[in-house]
Amino acid sequence: MMTMRNAIIYVRVSTEEQSEKGYSLAHQEERLRNYCKQHNITVVGFYKEDHSAKTFERPAFNELLSYLKKNKKAVDLLLFLKWDRFSRNAGDAYGMINTLHKLGVEPQAMEQPLDLSVPENKIMLAFYLAAPEVENDRRSLNVIAGMRRAMKDGRYCTTAPKGYKNARNDMNRPIIVPGNDAHLVRWLFEEVASGINNVKDLWRVAVKKGLKVGRSNIFYLLRNPVYMGKLYVPAYKDEEAMMVKGIHEPLISEGLFYEAQDVLDSKKRKQASVQTGKAELPLRGFLICRKCGNRLTGSASTGRNGKYFYYHCTSKCGERYKAEEANDHFFSELQKFSTYEEEISLFEGIAADYYKKAGKHKSISLKEIDEAIEKNQARITNALRKMSDDEITSLDYREIKNLYEPEIEKLTKKKYDLSKVDDNLMAYITTATKVLRDLPNYYENATLSTRQKLIGSMYPEKLVYENKSYRTTRINEAARVICNPEGLLEGLKKGQASEIGSLSEQVIRIGFEPMTPSLEGLCSIQLSYRTSNSWLFLIRTIVLSTSF
Repeated sequence: MMTMRNAIIYVRVSTEEQSEKGYSLAHQEERLRNYCKQHNITVVGFYKEDHSAKTFERPAFNELLSYLKKNKKAVDLLLFLKWDRFSRNAGDAYGMINTLHKLGVEPQAMEQPLDLSVPENKIMLAFYLAAPEVENDRRSLNVIAGMRRAMKDGRYCTTAPKGYKNARNDMNRPIIVPGNDAHLVRWLFEEVASGINNVKDLWRVAVKKGLKVGRSNIFYLLRNPVYMGKLYVPAYKDEEAMMVKGIHEPLISEGLFYEAQDVLDSKKRKQASVQTGKAELPLRGFLICRKCGNRLTGSASTGRNGKYFYYHCTSKCGERYKAEEANDHFFSELQKFSTYEEEISLFEGIAADYYKKAGKHKSISLKEIDEAIEKNQARITNALRKMSDDEITSLDYREIKNLYEPEIEKLTKKKYDLSKVDDNLMAYITTATKVLRDLPNYYENATLSTRQKLIGSMYPEKLVYENKSYRTTRINEAARVICNPEGLLEGLKKGQASEIGSLSEQVIRIGFEPMTPSLEGLCSIQLSYRTSNSWLFLIRTIVLSTSF
């Protein structure tokens, strides 16, 4: 007499198997139910899932196991189509078989039946379990090898990062191209590189502008070299990590990328950002006490006719003065900038002439560096070919590689340093000088945040308010030239260029025709790279502050 058996049937398929091999959950279920009907097996449970069999951490299987533990002796057979439906990991499979046996359940594959009470059948079980694991491992190795080969060829293989979208080229191969949010990624890098605002604040603005990126992923985005047109290939086994040039279009220049990295690494001094919620106290955080040297704060007092705002010291010195009066006198300080029309015009001409000439030298130098990099890379490639042809040993190849890769790194760094010259400087100058010519009105109509950015960029050190005027230990170098060009020239005459910090050996002489009498003396001034950087910092601050 045939014994009735109670069985749970289990079907499993991964997404990859379903699309590539035609496995179907419905097909497996049909086969198993027909088998049970033909062999007088009662189906007491059915579990299905779309999940990998590399481990037993699968939702449906865990439910199945929980049912068996709660209903011991209710089931004596776990039936599936093949052993690879049960597991693709031999070690885990043996452990689970033992667990099922302790629960009184026999696991069995319909198409690969084994009587495990026969010792020799355990050899076949080992084969059935090892074969899918070997297949998995081989597929994994092939995928890794294929992806690394594609990455070395400069191809980005996975889901496109923010700013890009997945596409196909003329040969129907996958590639990434700039997406609809590419301009937001560029904006984000430009803002980070400026060093004015912190990354968290920029992330909030970027999200409002439409960039869909999580707060925890923003730093990963900013560190990704894909945006400057390069791919990072990680180390693997005996292969070293490397950076390769991608075939996709970069969203930003290498110079901008490394500028942003300097800010993220705190190598570039960030402009202090002092935030206050009181529009009546724009100078709070920028003032220090003339008596004790402590930083002044600000607050409001309530009087008969409303609130009155004051800047005051928190120490016992008692320093305190009306905010309205201090704000008015600061506004008067700003009016000085707009009175130096000739100096502003002079700067426009100097900067245009300087960067025109510097741009020519930059192009020549960059070309020479690129040629040197290509030559060294060709030497490494040639050595690799010789090693492949058994003309040299692998040790010889490694020595050659170790010799020229540091040279390539040095040249790349030199190229980056040269690229720091801002190609969009004239656009910045046009916008910034327009603001400088009407700085008081611009300041008066600006938001509180923009006012504070301007104050911080023009006065790197704290301000002291005394006798209805302001003094500071240091003013932005570019701003100082505008406010006091005669003093700068007098310093040059006395040989104090090193103290002023405006000149260097690397200078370009400038001249204008026709030359106005008031500019004649100033036109002999030599503009250095350091001075131009100070100007650039002030200019970029003014321009970038308008975007908020």
